[in-house]
Amino acid sequence: MHTDWSLFFGRFHPLLVHIPIGIILFAALLNVIEAYKKSALLSAAINIALIACFISASFAAISGLLISSGGGYNNNTLFWHKWIGICVAVLIFIVWMIRRNENTDVRFLKITLSSWLLYSSIILISIGGHLGGNMTHGDGYLTKYMPGFLKSIFVSKEKPQQKKIIPPLDSVVVFTDIIQPILNAKCVSCHNRDKLKGELDLTTSQTIMKGGKSGNTIVAGDLEKSELFHRITLPQESTKYMPADNRPALTPIEIGFIKRWIESGADYTKNITAQETDNKTKYLIAAYLGIDAENNLEIKLPEVSPADSVVIRQLKEMKLVVRSITSKSNLLEVSFVMIQKSSPSQISSMIEKLSAIKQQLYRLDVSNCGLTQEEIKIISTFSSLTKLQIQKNNLTDESIEPLSALQQLTILNAGQSNLTDKSINTFKKISSLKKLNLWQTQVTEQGSKDLQSQLKGIDIDR
Repeated sequence: MHTDWSLFFGRFHPLLVHIPIGIILFAALLNVIEAYKKSALLSAAINIALIACFISASFAAISGLLISSGGGYNNNTLFWHKWIGICVAVLIFIVWMIRRNENTDVRFLKITLSSWLLYSSIILISIGGHLGGNMTHGDGYLTKYMPGFLKSIFVSKEKPQQKKIIPPLDSVVVFTDIIQPILNAKCVSCHNRDKLKGELDLTTSQTIMKGGKSGNTIVAGDLEKSELFHRITLPQESTKYMPADNRPALTPIEIGFIKRWIESGADYTKNITAQETDNKTKYLIAAYLGIDAENNLEIKLPEVSPADSVVIRQLKEMKLVVRSITSKSNLLEVSFVMIQKSSPSQISSMIEKLSAIKQQLYRLDVSNCGLTQEEIKIISTFSSLTKLQIQKNNLTDESIEPLSALQQLTILNAGQSNLTDKSINTFKKISSLKKLNLWQTQVTEQGSKDLQSQLKGIDIDR
């Protein structure tokens, strides 16, 4: 691999730049002491510190010029940072020259002027350091955690941050509510207006569409030509992999959302209703955004009285997983996941016990429990159920017929069972059904189409 020596030495800039800062502060301290206590030894020490500061500042400036050759920085911020650094080195050299002059007739210049120039250089270093922090870490890096009373002095008044409001599911704009937040969290620290790595700014839709020096950032409908997707899916050991410098990688879910967004046309403004998003993707979006979380439910939860606390305790003692849907609702979610290998009599007893809380039972997972037709009949009386996972239970077309009574059911997983096309008649009667899993069943494609013609908008996995 070709070695870029300028960038190699340039990357020592963050190390080198701190050396003159420490020396100049030390020199300023000695200068204050000298104002009260004259000493030839003290004066010599200040002069040595000044020349050491000038040399180290020169090396820092050179390394800064080298690293800036790689680009990726805001030109205006870089301009001022660079010239402030050079001015500091020149000022320190001037102070050193003034102090070296042994002519007693220029004592005013030697003591007063040199002191003012020295203190001015410290102010310039502070300003230059702030600009350097902005270029490296983003705008406002130094002031982000500044105490409130100092912010009121040094920072222009900002609008108070408002709590993020999660929109209703059908109003979600994939770019605004998902893609841009992902880019902000994982990419914008290196691709913003102050730090343009690869000449790419990912802070707005306009700058994303503009792209960077490596080509088109996003090409609607074409993953191969979309440089952003190419970079985030490279092996992590690749020099072109993004995010770089060991920053947190995008998760598979985040990459999946970006992939779907590009494939669907990379629209920046349409919500999922206007894009005619399929139900499967809607469920993924809802889960990712937490739209079915507290206070952000797509459908208003029914109000029910609290479940009997004694029954709840007994169910938990049976090792059933019992959870509230939200902290402000009495609706419950129950799972048999921990006791799937229990005896048939124990399973039957637990199903019967659930009848005591059927008014509050909103979601139920009884997968892989060896259910009998009698137990399915009991489940069919849980009229508040909206989600039922009943897969891996040797279901038959006849045994599931009672489930047609569940008229609030929107999600049903009946996969890995012996169901055939005859079961379609049962599913047709559940008018509320939106998502049906029939994976590893004998239901045919024609049977699925028949059901979809009856229940418009239903999503069937087979």
